[in-house]
Amino acid sequence: EEGVKLEKLFTAQDLTRIGGMKITWVNNLADHLLMHDDDNVVSIFHYASFLKLHQNSELFPRDSDGNSLVEETLRTLALLLPPYNDELRTWFQKQAKRLGLDVEATNCDHLKPEDRQIEKFKYWHERLTILKETFDDAEPKSVKQWWRDRRKPVQWYNFWLAIVLIVGLTVVFGLIQSIEGALQVYKAYYPS
Repeated sequence: EEGVKLEKLFTAQDLTRIGGMKITWVNNLADHLLMHDDDNVVSIFHYASFLKLHQNSELFPRDSDGNSLVEETLRTLALLLPPYNDELRTWFQKQAKRLGLDVEATNCDHLKPEDRQIEKFKYWHERLTILKETFDDAEPKSVKQWWRDRRKPVQWYNFWLAIVLIVGLTVVFGLIQSIEGALQVYKAYYPS
């Protein structure tokens, strides 16, 4: 668990399209990153505006290093809804429009690589660990998921290379059979 990095593929959109999970957008901070329904559904607190408004509030706890629950929650939003990912922003904006979500959730500060280490999260450590394990253990169930799943590049390339070879060989052998069949028909009508 120590030294586990939460890679750039670890986003809310990829949890759904690669991990096959569903997201429930919640308004209760206590439910943030909570997994339920056999680890198929994750709850995400989306009110970044509220969090930003209360960043310096004494109402929320701070750890011995001075890190607050609010700041760490904003970092989890930056992790799951990174501001640099335009495709994800578009996806989230559609969700926000449909479900009335806080659009500020995709405007959290960019995380540096060292901030993506799981041990940097004290308050949400356990839930992030469970979510990461669930995401890593998820196997693609559809061709679309196989296409998008780049978590294991060697496996991804081998899978698609095998598909291309199988399809390619099928086409080549099918073409050879068709030509051979045409030649046999020709020979049957015009014997030498």
